[in-house]
Amino acid sequence: MIIICLIFVLFIYTLVKSILYMIVSKYGKFSYDGLSIAGFSYDSKDDLFYSTRNAWQKNFGYTHLYDVCAPLFRMIMDTEPVRFFYNGKHWLITFWKGQYGITTGAEIGVYSTKESIINNKTVYLPVEENEMLDMSFILYKNNIRIMKIDAKHWWLAAFKLGMFSNPKELSMDINITFPNEEMLNAFLSAFKKLGYKDKHYKVIDTTFIFNYKKPRTSKVWTRGVISDYIIQLLNKKNVNLYNKYLIDYLDNNKIDDSENEHDYILVSKFIPEIFKTDNQRKENNVVFEDKRGDYFE
Repeated sequence: MIIICLIFVLFIYTLVKSILYMIVSKYGKFSYDGLSIAGFSYDSKDDLFYSTRNAWQKNFGYTHLYDVCAPLFRMIMDTEPVRFFYNGKHWLITFWKGQYGITTGAEIGVYSTKESIINNKTVYLPVEENEMLDMSFILYKNNIRIMKIDAKHWWLAAFKLGMFSNPKELSMDINITFPNEEMLNAFLSAFKKLGYKDKHYKVIDTTFIFNYKKPRTSKVWTRGVISDYIIQLLNKKNVNLYNKYLIDYLDNNKIDDSENEHDYILVSKFIPEIFKTDNQRKENNVVFEDKRGDYFE
């Protein structure tokens, strides 16, 4: 059975490779430009994909079921949700890091709900624009920095395509600036209930600074030693296949013009309505800069 599955996977990738080769030979490489339809933009300098403020994912909010189902879609992540009450609403700030299919990445999500009863079935909504928080994180793999991102956002996320990692190899230096001490203290109270001590984080003014390595929250029931091993084995094989067969067919040509005659397959040629004005694109840009030094031992 295993041999049959491997043969099938090899056949599929060979078929995909052949189709892509024929398309690329006729039209040119696929461009990363136009990924806004997927809720992401591409930063060519740091070679990473990052979430946009108006991503379509904003329409679906967040519920615990997403984390439960994540392994079924080959996403093996460490998850740390912090739930607290502030200003008449229940808030949820969650940290994620791990392997998302053929990408390594990390996320910080900020959600809230006015529901009075909170449980694992609660659906949280993304915060409004005036409630977004200034956030940043630097993601390390085995203590080597692989990405950094900074923005005022409701869902700060970044991913490296074609990189494989186990969650335990990853750590995040996280900064979150709260609008006032009341909200910061409400968050810290819930954060400490997870088992964290004062030595595990720092506060400068209203900015929370934290090095996220090992979550205190238990894994979802869909994750186990055997299932994680099998899914990560498949993820690693797919990363290798991507780097071997597909990476040469993708390129960021920095073209956002559907009338450009360069030999690239632009998403804008097929779905022109997804492109926004230059000013709207600037609103989605993030600033890549360090916010902190070595605060942790």
